[in-house]
Amino acid sequence: MAAPMQTVLSQDNISSDQEQDANLAFSELDKGLRSPKIGIQCESIVRFPSLFEKYPFPILINTAFLRLADIFRNGNNFLRWCILQVTEQSKKHLEKILNIDEFVRKIFSVIHSNDCTARALTLRTLANLASIITERKNVHHSIVNGFDSNDAVEVDAAVFAAGKFAEQSSSFAASICNNLSDMIQNIATPVDLKLQLIPILQHMYHDVQTSSKARQVCLELLSSLPSQKFVIRTLQTMTALACQSLIDVQSQVDLLISRVTDDPRQSVKLIALKDLNRLAMKAPQMWKYSSVKSLITVVLQAKSTAVKIAILEVLGTLAKSVAFHLFLTHDVSAADMQKIQEVCNLCYVSQNPTLSAKAMEFYTNIAICFKSFKRKLFRLDQDPVEGARLAITTQCCLSVWGTTKEDKKVLKCLNDDIVKTYRMKIFFLILLCEGLAAIGSENHIYIREIIPNILSLLQSSAICQEGQVKTYLGTLIFQAAGSETIPTEIQKLILRNGHKSPWFMYKLARQAMRYGQHPVAADLFNSLSHLVASEHLHFWMVALQEISEGESYLMKEKDDNGMTKTLLCYQKSLSSLKAASTQVFPMQFQTDLVHLRIELLQALTQLIQTCNTFRTCPPPAIATALALTNGQEISRCGQILSQLTKCMKDFENLKQKFGDLYLTCFDADPQTLYTVTQLQYCCEVMKAGVSAVITTDNSRLFPVSSENSDVLSVTLVNIQKDLNHILKTNSQALTHEHMDFLCKSVQSLLQVPFRYPRYFFQSIQTTKLNLAVTPQQNMRMEPLLVHHNTLFTLKVEGVIEHKQQMFRQVSQICIAVNTEITNQQHNTDTKVKDPNRSYEETVRPHKDYFSCSFLLSFPVAGLYSVQIRGLVLDDAGTKWNTGPQFTMTFKSYDDTIHRKPKIVVSRTSFGQM
Repeated sequence: MAAPMQTVLSQDNISSDQEQDANLAFSELDKGLRSPKIGIQCESIVRFPSLFEKYPFPILINTAFLRLADIFRNGNNFLRWCILQVTEQSKKHLEKILNIDEFVRKIFSVIHSNDCTARALTLRTLANLASIITERKNVHHSIVNGFDSNDAVEVDAAVFAAGKFAEQSSSFAASICNNLSDMIQNIATPVDLKLQLIPILQHMYHDVQTSSKARQVCLELLSSLPSQKFVIRTLQTMTALACQSLIDVQSQVDLLISRVTDDPRQSVKLIALKDLNRLAMKAPQMWKYSSVKSLITVVLQAKSTAVKIAILEVLGTLAKSVAFHLFLTHDVSAADMQKIQEVCNLCYVSQNPTLSAKAMEFYTNIAICFKSFKRKLFRLDQDPVEGARLAITTQCCLSVWGTTKEDKKVLKCLNDDIVKTYRMKIFFLILLCEGLAAIGSENHIYIREIIPNILSLLQSSAICQEGQVKTYLGTLIFQAAGSETIPTEIQKLILRNGHKSPWFMYKLARQAMRYGQHPVAADLFNSLSHLVASEHLHFWMVALQEISEGESYLMKEKDDNGMTKTLLCYQKSLSSLKAASTQVFPMQFQTDLVHLRIELLQALTQLIQTCNTFRTCPPPAIATALALTNGQEISRCGQILSQLTKCMKDFENLKQKFGDLYLTCFDADPQTLYTVTQLQYCCEVMKAGVSAVITTDNSRLFPVSSENSDVLSVTLVNIQKDLNHILKTNSQALTHEHMDFLCKSVQSLLQVPFRYPRYFFQSIQTTKLNLAVTPQQNMRMEPLLVHHNTLFTLKVEGVIEHKQQMFRQVSQICIAVNTEITNQQHNTDTKVKDPNRSYEETVRPHKDYFSCSFLLSFPVAGLYSVQIRGLVLDDAGTKWNTGPQFTMTFKSYDDTIHRKPKIVVSRTSFGQM
């Protein structure tokens, strides 16, 4: 099953455990490094990257790299090669090295070795460290000296290091440019080395002078070295340089077009067109129309299909930009537009599907540009918009009988006629079901028209073994049903197909809960609970079964007996969820959502009981006299009024709890967040309804518009309409009409099938925040001592672990620290009224690492509880309570309290005796 994920951790000693685990892991690796056996040392070295990923804190990383530097200085070449791999795999942690000078000094000492292989390994290791030692002149000098070596391995290492440092250091790039030019022009330099040296020039983009100088060197190479390998490598280098510097883009475009038109070698043409496409994506605004016109002329005259496809790809990229829109508005003439139409018509005249697709893409972009014009600029024989539609329709029809992979992708968007042609081909069924499910998620009415076809496919023996197809077909049936109950015959058909595979049975039951078809889900989960091998999974299945049965009782039985059974099932499911929770999967969101669902049902039940009390227990006779005395007619129902007030407060509390639950769902999909928001809005509507009934102010009306068409939104809109109708009656007393309105509202909400969101079952993205606090309490968790007149420095470090950031990303981290005194000494003499403090700091993570420090004050002697928690801020600035939270204990002391006053003993004189 897809186990639910949760990122919230709440342990008092979590940071202490992490520090102890990190120290223990490092001690084991350090023990391996001290072993006399080379194999054990190598095994310990290669395990350091995983240690850095698990505990990426600066103190540990700094200590580990210093230890590796010692091994690099004193070890053999194989150990150095292993350390080289560590530096390459841990580049994002290099900035956390604190003692950079000492670390580089130990590594750099090997450069003076007589072993050329050791020097080569040193150069490559220093190249991996280029981001933190950018301007080290001794390293620059060693790289230049490496070019003069007689050993090919050391020269290759020097070339590799030169590329890395030229990318990071502007001074190194400027100083080495002439050396590279001389080495490439030198006849004695091997051809393979020249091909390795040329790409270094693409990193000379730090300033205009260096960039122009590097481009001039490349132009000289094109004229002096006309062979195919050198031309291709030089053109690629010049294109990369132009993309980075952005000062010679048009010159590079003209150079590449000249190669396309004049160079007879097709490989050179294709490389030039590939570079043109790269420039079109990077800087389309810097192109001139003359270049576009040249490409249009070339594509109409070219005989090679590959060249035509490459040119159309460049034109398609340009046509997506604003620059091409400006070309059509200001630069294109009527004759040029005729040529553009000829290019678009290539989608009809070519039998190559790739060429037709590229031409059709260019045609579509042209049509989009013309559609955005407010006036017609040209008189054309054919409207580009209609022409593009005709081209797309033609290609779709051709793809029906096509056999290529590209043709199969088109079928996902076609209509119901293709289903009859390919109804027994599993690949096409999956694509069509995905498309239909996307349509059904927007409007389920369209899916009902194809229900007979879906049922016939479920009964077909051709897909009896295809669980994925059956899951999609079941999902389509659930979508088509909407909020209505599926007929018994169809339920039996779904259950009969679902029992053939436990995994797809779970997926089908999960989809049934997501679309509110709880009777089907209850039967499926009842069978699944006996098919799992883990105890935790068994309780997870039992919890889902109890939830589905509870919702089924709510849908079938309309009386109080149904509500009683529902609440009983929910209480059982809550116990099963707690039994299914593990340290890896705490199921916090699942437990919170079920708990809030129980509270919401109880609040609705309490409101119905209050309305029934008004009907069965009229106010006493003395209530009329009290109402006349107070001048408020509504005060006749004092007992009912207090009960309704309590119901209103219950809905207000539920609204706040749903809001808090929303802020813990950082990794949730948008539909899950929408579900939680709708539940919160449901509480707000019910609170407003009760508030309008018990108050005498009937002047305020409520909005009734909603952009959503789901059942819950429509129900809430209807409740608001009924509420506005009640408010217009201007009644100053509680009447049966008010009670009928409240009961009708509750019953309409209970009849809406509750749809459990996707995040209840699985999390598509995962984000975890790990915090480490310095200093730490000892193993016995004794309080940290601090003087009441001093400030205590608390450092908080953290690392973000995330996978598949699909919905939202971490932009900033907010660390909140709260100090609260728990045990104040009675003999404290202080004028501080409130010793509790709150601190908050927001930091932006760098390569998933962040750190901040706080100066804590404890002005009153006593025991303090310090709570530290992390909050996540997304790109929109929303604070998500999805970080860890733990507590530390401090003891503030005062020396003057424990200092006893000196007692002066006076001796009695003999006279006084």
